[in-house]
Amino acid sequence: MYINNTTMPEWLSLYLDKSHQHDELVNHSGVNLEHWNILFKSLSSLTAEDVNSRAIEISQLLQNGNIKHERNQQWQFDPLPFMFSKDDWSSIEAGVKQRTILLNKIQEDLYGDQQLLIDGSIPAQQLFQDKNYLREGFSLPSNELKLFFSAVDIYRTPTGEFKVLEDHCQCPLGLGLLLKSRIIARRVMAEEFAECHVQQIKNFLNSFQETINEYTRYMDDPRIVILTQGIDDPNFNEHAFLSTYFGYTLVQSADLTVRNGEVCLKSLQGLGKINVILRWLPDRCIDSLEQTEYSLHGIPGLLQAVRENSVKVLNPFGSGVLSSLAVQRNLAFLSEKLLQEPLLLGQSTYYESTEVTPLDWPLLELRSYQDPTFKLDGSDDAKAIKLAIDKQPEDYYFQDRPTLSTAPFWSGGQLISKQVVFRCYALTTEHGVEVLPSAFCFSNDISHYSKVSGWIKDTWINTNAVDDIVEPIAPIPVRKRMDVTLLEGVISSRTAEHLFWLGRYLERCESTVRILRVFIDRYTELSVYSDVMRQTIITRLFTAIRSQQIVYPYIEQEFVLQECTLAQAKEMAFQLLADEQCAGSIINSLKYLSNAAAQIQELLSYDSRRIIDDINEQIDALKACTVNRPSRALQASIDKVIGSIMAFNGSITDCMPNSNGWFLLEMGHRVERSLQIISLSPALLSDELEESAEIGLLESILTSQVSLVTHKRRYRMHQSIGTGLELLLLDAEYPRSLLYQLEQISLLCQHLPTKRRPGVIAAHEKAILLSKTTCYVTEKDYLQKSTDGKRVQLIEFNHHIRSNLDTFCDVLLLQYFSHTQTANKLNWTNIEQAQS
Repeated sequence: MYINNTTMPEWLSLYLDKSHQHDELVNHSGVNLEHWNILFKSLSSLTAEDVNSRAIEISQLLQNGNIKHERNQQWQFDPLPFMFSKDDWSSIEAGVKQRTILLNKIQEDLYGDQQLLIDGSIPAQQLFQDKNYLREGFSLPSNELKLFFSAVDIYRTPTGEFKVLEDHCQCPLGLGLLLKSRIIARRVMAEEFAECHVQQIKNFLNSFQETINEYTRYMDDPRIVILTQGIDDPNFNEHAFLSTYFGYTLVQSADLTVRNGEVCLKSLQGLGKINVILRWLPDRCIDSLEQTEYSLHGIPGLLQAVRENSVKVLNPFGSGVLSSLAVQRNLAFLSEKLLQEPLLLGQSTYYESTEVTPLDWPLLELRSYQDPTFKLDGSDDAKAIKLAIDKQPEDYYFQDRPTLSTAPFWSGGQLISKQVVFRCYALTTEHGVEVLPSAFCFSNDISHYSKVSGWIKDTWINTNAVDDIVEPIAPIPVRKRMDVTLLEGVISSRTAEHLFWLGRYLERCESTVRILRVFIDRYTELSVYSDVMRQTIITRLFTAIRSQQIVYPYIEQEFVLQECTLAQAKEMAFQLLADEQCAGSIINSLKYLSNAAAQIQELLSYDSRRIIDDINEQIDALKACTVNRPSRALQASIDKVIGSIMAFNGSITDCMPNSNGWFLLEMGHRVERSLQIISLSPALLSDELEESAEIGLLESILTSQVSLVTHKRRYRMHQSIGTGLELLLLDAEYPRSLLYQLEQISLLCQHLPTKRRPGVIAAHEKAILLSKTTCYVTEKDYLQKSTDGKRVQLIEFNHHIRSNLDTFCDVLLLQYFSHTQTANKLNWTNIEQAQS
């Protein structure tokens, strides 16, 4: 290589000195080594510690911004990119273009004239038995049979040629990860990126979006959505990232419905027509109304909408047939027949199970016609292969076992070799086929190639010189019927509901943390200064927390004192912090918060998602917490939690316009804070006590509501239960008071779509109006007055407000969120039996 042994870093020289018979860096660099030399020359000054620090930084950048979920794919991004020479990439690009054109022609024929089936170019019986062949595709318009976005996995053989491993024509994965890895690489390796003259991918992404926009060019109000299975999809983070990058609404099947042959989005404003669906669902899950395989992820009636040309689905329905064995094993012949040229990118040779002998097995692998995930290695699984073939030889076939090349990956402070596969992406436009000038390079550490996971690399295409980089010519703007860029994105009512609950969980976490902080302060104070007044305060706080009157679910019940010791108080503090069996515990509230944020992560800023990632780490830390943990450590844990909650609140403050459902986040805040306020006073202040105990309880309440300083300053001369209740409940100008929350909820309700006759107040508005009126006509002396040692009026006041708030939430759910429920599968057998 260009770098001599004296200047080559040790971490690289150790890798090159090892024997790598089929390695991309050692054996497949070709005659021209310049594309690798430029990279490693710029890296030659780095030590192993430098590379390791880059790996750590890159790992953090890759994971930050992804809200973790147990089913999401977890990736490791290698700090060293993969380099393709200009010549190598030219041959790959030509092969991918040719293959895409060929697959387009095959799909048009299979769902059209079927000449390839008639003349036997594709065996009809074998194709009809493949589950990817969907007869529903025959009735679709001819313009729905062209691929939009596809991908092909390639690998390099020991002879140096590239071969195809697998085609992805339904919903190619990895584009979001490729884009994110490129953004990270540009940040961490900016100097190397510039020195290597890496080809840009921005033009391809612009073409991607422009091609989609072509379908909506003459529409007044076009709506484009990305359809995903939801958070349970292992690739949901990637879908959310693409939604954020392109600005398209991310939806699930429950968000869409078909009405009068049109696909509509369920939003707060009602049903809105969808024009383009960029789907990340397999063919067999698209429309359970017409397809025999039922799926909750599909949209009943979608295929009929496609037939009526009211919606465009990308990629087109039925494209999965292109990956069937009947098509793949005949591609070389079909290329000669349809394109009059040989196939540039070859693939493994296929053999019937009866065509080979056991002596040939070590170079082959056994596959199944019925199960595409089935695979047995000819050298390691000879006994299993013999049993399978002896039992049902017609169900199996052999193919050449692919020998994947390796590339260097940084792991454990050194370079190690891992097998690599390159996923190349192609875009079919009205001007031809474009290939993304990069590839999704991943390490194939698993048995089934279609599911990628583990290690990934950014792939750089070397352009040799700056002169090779063509500056894109800015397109002449075409005047359309309206400037669609001014249209605000529309969110689904499901997303709006998650925003509402996100606001509630944020406020619930904050209030519970503040109550727990006060509780710990009081019982640690009691251990030092033990007297009757402090014991009374601790007993009442303990009882209110244990009975869940002042924490979620804010149970309304008669207050029955429960005596407690310091040990019991500390155990109660632990339960409220980290006991997953306690409904209102902080750890449970954080889990609900994280789940709600994950559902709408495409709407959150990068910094907001990073904070949620920190919250997930705190959840893991709380799971490891034990009841024997010192109170000081408990305080430290809740300080971290409140810090993250406040940081998250601050990060979304500037991204919360009163449109597109964002106001529901604030409404959730206000509703939860109101419920928390009205739960405190009846639980802790309804019994008349000695003045010192009452003032102590009032100060505890005011401290948990961040209102103690305000109360002392406002009522400097005289402080009582009445002044505290006036500040917390009846002051319309104090931001932490109940009446202020109700006023804000009333203002936020104005952003909800009107679903009533003019002149008639809506049910949810009526509930808030009743609560506001009750607050305005109530005096503090009325609330603090006691009868037989009980403040009955205070209890009735809070119960009345609580009832109205419950009514408000119920109406909100029924009128704006109820249609987010998914459909249920019909059991036709039971129905027929019932009818008979």
